Amino acid sequence: MKNRFIVASIAAVGIVGIAVAGCSSSNKDSSPTTTAAPTTTAAKATSSTVGNVLPPVIITPQMANANEGGTQPVPPIRVGDTVVFSMGTITKGVTISIAPNTNPSVFEVTSKGSNDGTVSMNAGGKAIAAGTTQVSLGAGGAGVENFLGTYTLVITK
Repeated sequence: MKNRFIVASIAAVGIVGIAVAGCSSSNKDSSPTTTAAPTTTAAKATSSTVGNVLPPVIITPQMANANEGGTQPVPPIRVGDTVVFSMGTITKGVTISIAPNTNPSVFEVTSKGSNDGTVSMNAGGKAIAAGTTQVSLGAGGAGVENFLGTYTLVITK
């Protein structure tokens, strides 16, 4: 009987020892398996460009000519800038048309706004030379016929 007690005690101590060893760690085994990327401080931006892409110049309905109710000036536009006419949510089936501008040698229309039910796109264009032009927008289709305004664009070098 005494031998059974000794064997049982040794077995219990062995099981406890294994359990404790499983919960412990050594410095050798606890090294991280991943490394953190070094942190850097971003340099202060000196311009509003991202890479080699210039941000678009956004034209809103409030920038229409003053005699048409415009209350805000059109932002500065430089040669090479992309201009986007953001006229709000375009209803499905509506197309924003850009009337021929008064000076097509300084501004080129590159897209008309539309909503085909899957994607909505703003009208826009590109400033191609220094000068002044007027661009008129209207909305048509889906039972909507609206004049959206005339915008005077002054394009500089």
